[in-house]
This record gives sequence, structure tokens and C-alpha cells, in this order.
Amino acid sequence: MNLGLTLLQAPAVACILLGITYAWFGVHVLRREIIFVDLSLAQLAAMGTTVAFAFDFDHESGWVSILSFLFVLAGAAFFTWIKTARVRISQEAVIGIVYVVSASFALILASRSPHGAEHIRSMLNGSVLWITWDGVGKLTLAVLAVGTLHAVFHRKFVAVSESYGITLIAEFRLWIWDFLFYLTLGAVIVFSVDKAGVFLVFTLLIIPSVCGTLFTKSIYRQFFSASILSAFTSLMGLGVSYYLDLPTGATLVCAFGAVFLFVLITRLISAPRP
Repeated sequence: MNLGLTLLQAPAVACILLGITYAWFGVHVLRREIIFVDLSLAQLAAMGTTVAFAFDFDHESGWVSILSFLFVLAGAAFFTWIKTARVRISQEAVIGIVYVVSASFALILASRSPHGAEHIRSMLNGSVLWITWDGVGKLTLAVLAVGTLHAVFHRKFVAVSESYGITLIAEFRLWIWDFLFYLTLGAVIVFSVDKAGVFLVFTLLIIPSVCGTLFTKSIYRQFFSASILSAFTSLMGLGVSYYLDLPTGATLVCAFGAVFLFVLITRLISAPRP
């Protein structure tokens, strides 16, 4: 077998797994109009790895994942509380504040290390091309656990997302589903942001789902079309990155951007004239 194809197998499987998983979360995020929640949670997870980096924990140590998950857990609880708290403040604004503060704090921590700039670059762009089959196995277990929960209770999650801007979650005692949504999204991020990077995680969540909304209003059809688009674009981007020797994370993000532009133009051309 061609060496290039062998090298790309594990990254391809990882990207397809992440693409399908983030497509599901993405259609919910768009319904809830909390676009930057993924970016914020990803940055919190990355901040956990930065704290571990600052204290010289081994990169493969379990403490890295534990710290990342604790930061994500705190973020999930905080975002849920903001939604249920009776204060007049935009949840999206709070999510943006959490992102910029956590990113700045990570920069401060990284600046104290001679390898800080390299760590920040890796945190943003990831290194998905170098994921191993062992890494894919761990990612698969995380995705299966989260996917099973969402498959069993998908009606609950959909009901909350469909009424997110209308109902007060606290009044309907549905805050637990809101918290579980953030927590499970955060769990997937913890297992993927180290390899995928913050930029690619955000891209996988938003761009395929936005493309799906251009052609159908059904949340399930949006998920299906977003999953197909994500898998196709990921394979295309990985191939381009490998054969042109380009940064994988950045190439994948640009590939998704190009596909989004193509889908948008196609939709505009095919839309009925007023």
C-alpha cells in the first residue's frame, strides 16, 4: 500500500468521527444561537493543557486530560447558570468573554516558557495528521459514550434546542439537559482539541451545519447532510495537505471555507426568484 495512504488512514478516521459528532452538536448550536460556545469550550480545554504545560506535566499524562475536563466542566456549569439566572445579559456575550479571557490567560502562562510560542501554535492548529490508531481508539470510545447518551435522549436535546430562545429553561426544569449538552460537547472537545486544534474544532462544528441549514429546516436532515459534507471535505483537505506538504489544520479549515463558499453560491443560484 502507498505510504501516503497508510499515513492518512488514522487521521481520516479521526476526522470522519469528529465530523459526524460535531455535525450533531453543530445543528443544536445553530438552533440555540450560541455560535461561539464550541470555541469557548475548546479554549477552556486548551487552557487546561496549557496549565499542565506550564507546570511541566508529561504531555501523555492523565493529568492533562483531567485538567482540561475540569476547566470544561466549570465552563458548562457557568454557561448553564447564565441561561437560568434571572439577569439581563446575553449568553452569547458571556461565552465570548469566557473565550477571550481564557485565551489571554493561556498566552500569559505560555509566555513563561521558552517553548510557549510553539505550544500556542499547536493549541490553535493541532496536529491531526500525526494522530495514531491508539489515539483514534480513545476518541472512538469518547464518541460512542457521548453518542449513546444523545441517541437515547435525542428528543429531549432537540426539544430544548427548538425552544431555546422562547422558553426559560429554569421554568420547565430542563436545565439539566442544557448542562448535559455543554458537558458532552466539552467531553468530545477534551479528547479532540489536542490533535485537531481550536480552529478545526470550531470549523467542524459550524461550517457543515451552516451548509445543512441552507437546504433543509429539519434538524435531522441538517445533521445527515452536515455529516456527509464534513466527511467529504475532511478527506479532500487531508489529501491536499499531505501531497502539497501544507499545515494540516489550516488546510482543513481553508478547505471547509472553500466548500462553504461553493455551497452558498450554489444555493443562491438555485433559489427561486422573487
